Amino acid sequence: MKRWAIAALAGATASAGCGAHAADNVSIYGFLKVNVESVAAGGIRQQRISNDLSVLGLRGTEDLGGGLQGFFQIEMPVAVDTGGGGDFTRNTAVGLRGSFGQVLLGIWESPYRYVSVYAIDPFAAGIFASNAIMGNGFATAANAVAPASFDRRQKNLVQYSTPSYRGWNARVAASAREEKNGAANPGMEAALVTYEDEKLYLAYGAERHRDYFATRGKDTGHKLGLAYSLGGTRLRAAFERLRYAPAPGQHLSRNAWQLAATHNSGPHIWRASLTRALDTKGNAATGVGGAGKPGPETGAAQYTAGYGYALSRRSELWAAYTRTRNEARAMYNLSANPIPGLAAGQDPSGFGVGITHKF
Repeated sequence: MKRWAIAALAGATASAGCGAHAADNVSIYGFLKVNVESVAAGGIRQQRISNDLSVLGLRGTEDLGGGLQGFFQIEMPVAVDTGGGGDFTRNTAVGLRGSFGQVLLGIWESPYRYVSVYAIDPFAAGIFASNAIMGNGFATAANAVAPASFDRRQKNLVQYSTPSYRGWNARVAASAREEKNGAANPGMEAALVTYEDEKLYLAYGAERHRDYFATRGKDTGHKLGLAYSLGGTRLRAAFERLRYAPAPGQHLSRNAWQLAATHNSGPHIWRASLTRALDTKGNAATGVGGAGKPGPETGAAQYTAGYGYALSRRSELWAAYTRTRNEARAMYNLSANPIPGLAAGQDPSGFGVGITHKF
């Protein structure tokens, strides 16, 4: 769709249903990110063009008086490689903000996800991201759908964010429990606390899933994030503990950590990350997501490195390589664009050259 047509859509969206009153500010935003990549696992190699979670969105605000502001956001995925997308399954909500903070209703990323996905992981999206291990896989889902995932964009969410105070911020969120079925009544609650200044970033997040696997079962995630800048270098780290109740009387826990760094020098951007999943523990009869059944040889390590060249503030050419070494009973795949049919103990890898354009 041409830019003028999207602009016309934005104007129509801002005016629709509002009579003579349009939103005070409506903007179009997003990014297109795509790469040519070669991926391999189990002796099989595949060449492909992959979309790296490209986005198109509209957002706007309206001043309501007394310091109160209404806002909306409508966001969709754009499949640059195939021409798909178009459904509003990314961060889409309506809400109010003011001196009390901000409240939104809609489909949105869980506060827990923000601990590390953007602030710690230098790659954020595509096969080079760390969230196949950190969070045990990404999902856009309702309650009890993709239950292994603690890296979620949650449907039917209400979220409150506090005002900023001397660099401190907090968010809490809960999903509406619309999936009740008999005795099972699945739901999710999450919270996030962050501190940020010019050099330092600190974060702690927690998330709880109720009845995602079994009735009266509770799964929990706890994550810490830390980043610090030294000149053009930013050092980053995260630690996570996940605990599942995949069946009555059973449990599985797994720790993971990530160390990462970026270095900017003029238009040159260097990125590196090491993510490690430790062995699972517990008495569960099966694994959960990429984490194998509790016991030895269930860990994994992901090594990722990349280079970018900024053509402008909005456009970047880049290249990256990633490899995940699964132990014999682990099955962590590539993030976002996984390799089909991956078996336990196989080591997925990928190399890509791509371009990102933000608008």
